[in-house]
Amino acid sequence: SCSLTSSYNTFIYFLSQRTKLYRHYKKKRKRKNDYDADANSSNKADESITATFCVLRKEQVEHQAAVQHIARALKCNQQDIGLAGIKDMQAITYQFCTLRSINIQRAERANHALTGKRIELSRFEEVYDFLLNRGNLIGNRFEVVLRNLKRIERMTSKTENGATVWKERTIPCVASHLDAMVKRVREFGFVNFYGEQRVGDAGHSSRVGVRSYDVGRAMLRQNFAQAIDLIMTGRSYGIYHPGDDEVKAREIWKTSGGNAKATLDAFPKSSSTMVRERDLMKGLVRYGDPLEAIQCVPRNVRMFWIHSYQSYVWNIVATERIKLWGLHAKIGDLYEVSSFEQDGTKSDNINVVEEPDAVSIYQVVLPLPGYNMKYPSNEIGALYNKILENDGVNLNEKCNIHEATAKGSYRKLIQKASNLKWEKVCECTSEGEDPVIDAVQLSFELESGCYATMLLRELMLTTMAREGKISAP
Repeated sequence: SCSLTSSYNTFIYFLSQRTKLYRHYKKKRKRKNDYDADANSSNKADESITATFCVLRKEQVEHQAAVQHIARALKCNQQDIGLAGIKDMQAITYQFCTLRSINIQRAERANHALTGKRIELSRFEEVYDFLLNRGNLIGNRFEVVLRNLKRIERMTSKTENGATVWKERTIPCVASHLDAMVKRVREFGFVNFYGEQRVGDAGHSSRVGVRSYDVGRAMLRQNFAQAIDLIMTGRSYGIYHPGDDEVKAREIWKTSGGNAKATLDAFPKSSSTMVRERDLMKGLVRYGDPLEAIQCVPRNVRMFWIHSYQSYVWNIVATERIKLWGLHAKIGDLYEVSSFEQDGTKSDNINVVEEPDAVSIYQVVLPLPGYNMKYPSNEIGALYNKILENDGVNLNEKCNIHEATAKGSYRKLIQKASNLKWEKVCECTSEGEDPVIDAVQLSFELESGCYATMLLRELMLTTMAREGKISAP
């Protein structure tokens, strides 16, 4: 989700990050090869494969739609396109990409077919024994512009009976206030919540409609028919404004009692619209079985729904953990201890907190629920069990159906950004020692899996729900 405005800056940044990525990949590769050698097994599968390494730029294009466009332009399988992670749709994003068994000339020609799609491939290089996959992502660099900045001022007044009433109004944002807010986040970090891109829009389901975690929860319950129905129901039209063809297709699904053939016939002509839904309907028409239909959707999308539910549970637990004990380690918490191997690779061990004063809050982790996971031995561990039990989800054992099982991991409770900076992007409306700032560009780097929206949430921290409660100065 790196939104870079200068082509020179883009080149310099990606040149440095490419070297880091190569080094990271080779270390992981060496460990795997060492393990295979110990097991007396041969691992020559990738060594004869050549690929084109490049940078993918997209602007307001959804991840799966971008992959489909590139596959058509190259006349290759989607599996031949290697990406380390999913980037936001509502952004200008750059990311590394590998194209298996495709030479540079063919990759360059693909840009002609991508004209008008807001997708571009560039910085081509031929590589050997190097293919990107999910999990290779090291981190992200962001550049975000915030405009029409205002500061919230709280005031109190007394009613006739002496009660205190709080009121709020907006006032100009000055440089000293912005400096203080950035410094606070730089020094103390932010709660490492998963963003709405992962779990779905905030609010009651009656207002926002179906969210990704609703689909994941149905899959983990092995109710695949319900999962498909939720996907076809979609988000609320109050916050999402689809075209008439999409509205019609969803309505036919509802009124026909789930007739996949009739629904598919009503789909929008553009194959880049309703990509997942189209795969599901084709699967239902072909196989008639909900699970087999879901398996027609690319694996990374299926796993996204599962991960969304895991992330939803993590967010609830993180909220309660902060409410209970704040920014202090407690007995029974889990914490991460990092060690480094001889080859420089990092390995993490998860331990239970026994002496809270010896553990930093920046070491404390919470589990992303799944099988073979260690949970806190305090109240937070019991909270996991309560949430999963109430949702009718059992993640303690690995299921033989991939679409109904969840592999867990550990995630830091509090995260810090690297190189967090700000600079004004237009003339200030007032000069002097503490000028008013109307617009600002923030730049920072986050580890893989961290959300810029959650950093911004902490940076722009306010005190009350804002809708209809703020008056102009």
